[in-house]
Amino acid sequence: MNKLGNIAVAVAVTAFIATNLMLLYGQKSLIPKYVYAPETERMVAADYAEKLAKEAFVVPDMVYTAYVDKEATVEEWLVREGEQVTAGQPIAKLDAGRMEGQRSVWQSEQNALQAQERELESTLSQLERERRSSQSGSRSNSNTNERFGNSGSSVDNDSPIVDLSVDVNVDVPQEGAYAHAITAVENQLADIRRQLTVVEAQLEQSGESPSLLSPAEGTVAQVHRQGEQLAVDVYSSERTILTYASGEEWQDIQQGDRVFIQAPGLDAAIEGSVYSIAEVEAPESKWLDTYRSLDNRDVSNPLAYYEVRVLPNEDVSTLPFANNVNAVVYTQEAFDAVAVKTDALTGKYRDEAIVTVIDGDGYAVSVPVITPFDWKGQSVITDNLYAGDFVITGPIYDRNISPPATILPMPFEWPSKEEWKAHDWRDYTRYILFR
Repeated sequence: MNKLGNIAVAVAVTAFIATNLMLLYGQKSLIPKYVYAPETERMVAADYAEKLAKEAFVVPDMVYTAYVDKEATVEEWLVREGEQVTAGQPIAKLDAGRMEGQRSVWQSEQNALQAQERELESTLSQLERERRSSQSGSRSNSNTNERFGNSGSSVDNDSPIVDLSVDVNVDVPQEGAYAHAITAVENQLADIRRQLTVVEAQLEQSGESPSLLSPAEGTVAQVHRQGEQLAVDVYSSERTILTYASGEEWQDIQQGDRVFIQAPGLDAAIEGSVYSIAEVEAPESKWLDTYRSLDNRDVSNPLAYYEVRVLPNEDVSTLPFANNVNAVVYTQEAFDAVAVKTDALTGKYRDEAIVTVIDGDGYAVSVPVITPFDWKGQSVITDNLYAGDFVITGPIYDRNISPPATILPMPFEWPSKEEWKAHDWRDYTRYILFR
């Protein structure tokens, strides 16, 4: 009997304990439950930026080229390389007896420039129509690469060849900012018309004392041979900054990104912005060869280099052409944002993730956030997490309780060895008893 009684008492006690545990820890229990969160951090707002340091060069904004039919056509050079010239200024005296071939070259230049003018006028008209109709996200592209002879179209083997490229690529963002694109096309159109004026002036010259005229205002840079023809390159007076992006960097750099430029000859670093990013690989040139020699980083694809042009906000005419400068591109920026340890994020996918925040009632709740980029081992948060929020950055013990009320570690502040040795035990006793 005692044995059965003991069993009955044990069963009753076990059932009582189990029932109370269910009432205490069950989902419908009204008794609050707490979990321990040993690692937390209070958010502080700051500005964050992801930077890309680049080697860069001072280059002319435009390179104009005047062609001479044959070297024997030049009777006398009137300028030297490095000299300043104005638009329409004679740069070479030509042999009147050899003018037939040279006139063919000028006519080819005229035809090519007229073709560029038509392309630009068409692009301008299209942009103005789209702006009037307020269509967002429009794109106007015109890309012409023609070789013109005397007729202005396809050339035969007997016609002098002038290779001029037209590349008009105007990308209008979805918010409909057409004004910038239209201004860019209008500037290119005005430049083409200035060159046309010079070519037409050359064609109108008398046969007694013909001259080769400068196509624009700038600096005579180089006289070089293209087949049987001579080409005179004239650098425009306006300067810009040229650098290159590798295939890995191309996705990170965007038009409009801020750039800081520093170089000997500048009193301080100046600011600029990314003006254009090429979508095709950069052609082989002295600029690209020099960039490769200065940039020692390994790239996965040595062919994938793309031109990136930076427009300075201040005048850089004090810097000579080809001068090496240091450029820092701000590829990502977040102002008045917060940052948490990347390991504290869960469910991260692209720029979305989840963080655990202690709310005003002391509960740990999951909050979806936007994290566009990482910075020094932390993830920058730009939305749904703000300064003053209390974030759990470590594990939460007994996370099965949902939502859990949290218990934080007791804050301890231990005195230094110098501090506790400076006081007698009586001081500690007096403090404990009378404070």
